Amino acid sequence: MRVKLQYSVELDEVPDTVANLIEDEADRLSYCDHAIQSIVESLKQEEPHISFVIDKIDKVRQSLGILDMRLSEMENLIAGYAQAIKPAPAPAQPVSYTPPPQAQVPTSGKMDPETGAYNYTAPYAVPAEDQQPDGEQE
Repeated sequence: MRVKLQYSVELDEVPDTVANLIEDEADRLSYCDHAIQSIVESLKQEEPHISFVIDKIDKVRQSLGILDMRLSEMENLIAGYAQAIKPAPAPAQPVSYTPPPQAQVPTSGKMDPETGAYNYTAPYAVPAEDQQPDGEQE
């Protein structure tokens, strides 16, 4: 089962700490190198010990997997460090929004300024049904 260990160091100590952690992994890489040499020598023998070779290859692969994971973790630590020491960008000045000027619509007195509705007034009047046109008598 894998567990995550966590501890803190001063920001300026991060490169040295990561270097030490990577250096610890160099032993793992050295083991893999020696194990591969052992595998090659075993396979070159007149009667190679196949079960030994298979077991050794599996151990090398597992060790390389662990090494890959640790190097990935170190890469993330250094990337985080690079981000931390990067100068902070200057705060952006707030952008104020000014709406574009509204077109001036000529007013004829028929627009309601609050609602913008047009008050239509017919230029003529329609007589009511009970009214007779001028000049006609019943």
